[in-house]
Amino acid sequence: MKRRTFIKISAMSAAGIVLPLKLEAQEEDIPLLKPRTLITPNDEFYILQIDEPAELDEASWRLVITGLVEKPMPPMQLKDIKAMEAVETMRTLKCIGDPIGTEQMGNAKWKGIRLRDLLKKVTIKLKAKVVVFRCADSYHTAIPLADALHEDTILAYEMNGEVLPIDHGYPVRLLNPGHYGTKNPKWIVNIQLAEKHTSYWEEKGWDPIANVKLATVIGTPSAEEEITAGEDYTISGAAYDAGHHGGIKKVEVSVDYGENWNEAKIWAKDTPLAWVLWKWTWKVPKKKGPVEIYARATTNSGITQDEMFLKVKPVGALGYHTVDAKIVDP
Repeated sequence: MKRRTFIKISAMSAAGIVLPLKLEAQEEDIPLLKPRTLITPNDEFYILQIDEPAELDEASWRLVITGLVEKPMPPMQLKDIKAMEAVETMRTLKCIGDPIGTEQMGNAKWKGIRLRDLLKKVTIKLKAKVVVFRCADSYHTAIPLADALHEDTILAYEMNGEVLPIDHGYPVRLLNPGHYGTKNPKWIVNIQLAEKHTSYWEEKGWDPIANVKLATVIGTPSAEEEITAGEDYTISGAAYDAGHHGGIKKVEVSVDYGENWNEAKIWAKDTPLAWVLWKWTWKVPKKKGPVEIYARATTNSGITQDEMFLKVKPVGALGYHTVDAKIVDP
């Protein structure tokens, strides 16, 4: 079979500070999976921001709502937010600037309040079309008012059962379902109702909508990994559609340049707003040499990832993930 040529783009992520997921060895009799757990521990969750994290003090922090409101309200303290009805939700966050297959994606269990419950405390003027979030690190972004009023849009103050870490936006951050991290701001200090707003990354030419694209990531094997001929090897990873297409129905793996596809087992999942984790056991052939491993997902709405993609500017990469590995002697 003639080896296909694929477009492989090495793209830079958004300028900022990145902490990748970490992988630790497991017991010898357990296949090494990556990601290895449905929930990413807080200290392993990726970090991306425009500058150093803003270290805010609960005693002095206040959240103010300004702009196109008829009935302003006094600045809120964290205790006021925590006194409101709380919700818990599983959410995956992903960076908009990722090339296909990179690790700037993580899943956590969050606790907070519905943003619409907070906005109900003010009377929003009819001219308001967007909700702007201004943050203590000078970052700012906006989302449509309709998105802000959606029941799944959350102001979170806890992450995986702990107080929201400083690196992840303490004391409150936004969880905006279906959108890349650019639309999930951290260290929020001001919520403003406005007719329009040009956000931080949009000023630099980035996608103003930032809808998450269907993505499948191969965690094992890693790039250029040597795989022993004749062994049983577990290929594993994650898939995510951010709820845009009803969630992930199946994940398939190919080890013969896409000629044949093998359905993987989805071994961990929650709602469509969280990733699914998958694995497939491969009986590695005895023939040595290079191998390309592909993974693709199909959604519940019937959409299957395409092989090729073209990315002109940072809008979230398309296409399925490929990993180059090598079969070697035992």
